[in-house]
Amino acid sequence: MDLCNFLGIFISLSVSIFVMWIAKFKNKIVQTILHWLPAILLTFLIPGLVSFIFNLSLENIVLHDWSKAYIYPITIFCIMSSMSLAQLKIVGLKPLLLFLIGSFTIAVIPALLFMLYYIGTEEMVDLWKGIIPIVGSWIGGSSSMLVLKEYVAIREDLFLSVLLLDNMIQNIVMIFLFQIIRRTGELNRKFSISQSIDFMEHQLEEKPKSKKPFLSVFIAIVLTAGVVAMKFSFITNVIILSILGLIIGNVLKFWSFNINLKIGSIGIILIMSILGLKLKFNDFELPWVLILFMINWMIINILVIAYFNYKLKISMAWGPIAMMANIGGISTSPALASAYNEKLMPHAVVLAIVSMATGTFWGFLTTFLIELQL
Repeated sequence: MDLCNFLGIFISLSVSIFVMWIAKFKNKIVQTILHWLPAILLTFLIPGLVSFIFNLSLENIVLHDWSKAYIYPITIFCIMSSMSLAQLKIVGLKPLLLFLIGSFTIAVIPALLFMLYYIGTEEMVDLWKGIIPIVGSWIGGSSSMLVLKEYVAIREDLFLSVLLLDNMIQNIVMIFLFQIIRRTGELNRKFSISQSIDFMEHQLEEKPKSKKPFLSVFIAIVLTAGVVAMKFSFITNVIILSILGLIIGNVLKFWSFNINLKIGSIGIILIMSILGLKLKFNDFELPWVLILFMINWMIINILVIAYFNYKLKISMAWGPIAMMANIGGISTSPALASAYNEKLMPHAVVLAIVSMATGTFWGFLTTFLIELQL
């Protein structure tokens, strides 16, 4: 192994361990920094910064091939197998429908907006690939974003712009949604919505005695290795492992959702640290067209969710929760739900898991719709 490969592995592992450690660091200043520069973004920035400072060229090392061939597959399988379909029953049909409308809007609106921007400026012809990972991030989270990045082969400087814009918009929208959900009672009265939320008692925590984490990990490794050994294309692997993970995680009664979610989370951190080695700060810019596009996109998402929340005649708390489950994730959506009622936290967790499981496929749809116009 030559020096560049060794340095790449050392930097990626060191950054991954550091970021996972600091994310658990109980310090108000650190946590405030991580609120605006989340772990997923730091993991991408630090390797690029190290490469820039020491003038390293690590964009062509073998580690990138290893990441795509091995780390991506096991990460996808573990994340998909961490979703329990049985938990969907605690949400209810109408809130689930509102959530799916939100996902559909996030996936389809950019294709419609692209037509307008495509007419107005040719710059979007070069920037459209940046839209696709955002769909993955807003619906599925980091795992979907990374898969879709590889799918459309977005360049690293544009990907950094996407990460920064995505983080800024998510934080602004999250602040807005916290203010809205606190006014749920007032909004329900204003729109004459009398339906109360049915809080079903449901335990989302696993019962340790009935789960076998080590066997679950062993099966995950064996199945992933078997699919990888067949040497399908990258996207074929993603689809096969996504379906397999969803089936296995729900068929095997002893399956440990928690351990697989943890492995998937570690895999995402590793992948981002490896991608960061390709980052070139000299090429970085924030395209104003993409900024305007994302703002319009988010505003339309908010309006659509608000409209259908009203038309479905369900508590106005579901709009912010459904939206945060899509654009936020498994940590932010229950935090938002607790601002209205702590009993809604399990419902928000379930919707966030559904979002995580479906984001990649919504991104495929967006890509297809945009490519039809090119």
